[in-house]
Amino acid sequence: MKQLKTHCLIITCLALSACVSSSGIIPDGKDAYRIVYTGDTGFTNSNTLQKNAYSDAATFCAKSGKVVETVDMESKQSRPLGGWPEASLLFKCVERAE
Repeated sequence: MKQLKTHCLIITCLALSACVSSSGIIPDGKDAYRIVYTGDTGFTNSNTLQKNAYSDAATFCAKSGKVVETVDMESKQSRPLGGWPEASLLFKCVERAE
């Protein structure tokens, strides 16, 4: 019985941590892009969403041999009455400074 409770707890934690959606990378202005991550529950930390956004942006820029330059980063923690956490990254891909 104890093992069943442990398995249920692990499955619940994994399910809650995976409840995140992304806009994907979309053009936003001249040579700029935006990606928005939203938690689908109030249990998602906005810091995790920021990390995901930067990771996706870095991968996107690396494909063209460039690095991320942050134009703007906004994030919100979960709010009462259904305001889910979110992170929005506006960025450019630039040549690496030497």
